Amino acid sequence: MTGRFTPTAALHRAIGIAGLALLAGAALGRAALVLLAVPFAIGTALSLAARPGRQPVSTLSLDEPATVEGGPVAARVRVESGLDQPVLCIVNVQLPNWIRLQHGTGFYAALVRASSSVVALRGTALRWGSYRLGPASTRTVACDGLLVARSDVLPAVPLTVYPATGQFDSDQGLPRPTGISGIHRSRRLGPGGELADVRPFQAGDRLRRINWRVTQRVGALHVNATLAERDAEVLLLLDARHEAGSSGGVAGASSVLDATVRAAAAIIEHYAHQGDRVAVLEYGSRLRRLPAGTGRRHYLSALEWLARVEPHPTGQVLGDRLLITGLQSATAQVIVLTPLLDQESANLLATLVRAGRAPVAVDTLPERIQPPITGEWTLAGVRLWHLERVNTIGRLRGVGVPVEPWRGPGSLDAMLRHINRLAAGPRVGAR
Repeated sequence: MTGRFTPTAALHRAIGIAGLALLAGAALGRAALVLLAVPFAIGTALSLAARPGRQPVSTLSLDEPATVEGGPVAARVRVESGLDQPVLCIVNVQLPNWIRLQHGTGFYAALVRASSSVVALRGTALRWGSYRLGPASTRTVACDGLLVARSDVLPAVPLTVYPATGQFDSDQGLPRPTGISGIHRSRRLGPGGELADVRPFQAGDRLRRINWRVTQRVGALHVNATLAERDAEVLLLLDARHEAGSSGGVAGASSVLDATVRAAAAIIEHYAHQGDRVAVLEYGSRLRRLPAGTGRRHYLSALEWLARVEPHPTGQVLGDRLLITGLQSATAQVIVLTPLLDQESANLLATLVRAGRAPVAVDTLPERIQPPITGEWTLAGVRLWHLERVNTIGRLRGVGVPVEPWRGPGSLDAMLRHINRLAAGPRVGAR
């Protein structure tokens, strides 16, 4: 954006003092007053001799359009001054609430020594989300502070802050893997490392699978039959309808959305990097869905998707039929991330059970969460709500839905172990 150089108050004062001194000296016949005006006149003339040849141009940009919680944020305001003499550039940028600059907020100044220079703004992103850095305004001061150019407002630039994934790991396989190749043990025979049976040799069997001990004992060729190892599909269902608790950023306390989004990021990183297909669906009024994918590219797309999660407490939730249709793959392992704050969350899990799914519920309600408003009956109300919530969790476990709080590494192991035992039995779906 461009601006026009205009006189400052300093130029008006210099001209005024020199003019008054000359007029007073001429009127009073005092040479001393004329000599007093000479330095102001000569200094002003010398400063204005380096007047800019053209108007300055300023642009706002980011070094990287995305970062992670606790990661650096670097913005640059480039000023094209077209001057041979140094000028002073003053920058003011409007910042989101969760972006902290190293030297605080306010005005940043830098001396532009060449025709083009950069004012660097460096800070830290404290919380995940999708933000806009700016708008920004710049002022270029030239001719020793006698001229100033006020630029137009520089448009804001988008900034995406990915959630911190943490360290999540699970040594439990997923039931019903249906892919081509992976690390999960299938119930079907095929190439793999898990021994399923020893059977007589048949035409087409590979020689390296011959079990020589059994062959020598029974006097006929026998081979090892193994279980196939395949990849699976995981569907993360995010209950992001409500926000509760106070967020303190990456180094502070976690709110419900903080725990939900960070847990989802950790689970997606784990399964996507080991070759499984991961899809994400937001439960609420918006039909936001990330199709299934795998690998690092899909993981980055999922982080971009998670950064745009917002609570919508007043919106209508998805209907049962629409929700089941959105799940698509019938063999995907459904992992529901929910704080279980209301009855709709329990109804969501019940709907999945009636549809013949085997959901895993991850409780994302932070510990020691308190209501924002306190009063005479707050303590009693919170206790009653906690008792009702405990009863709801107990009823869900009674119908076969494992519910466990998110505790980082290994949080899903016990639940997946329970799901694997259920998958080994007959599968009964509700009609």
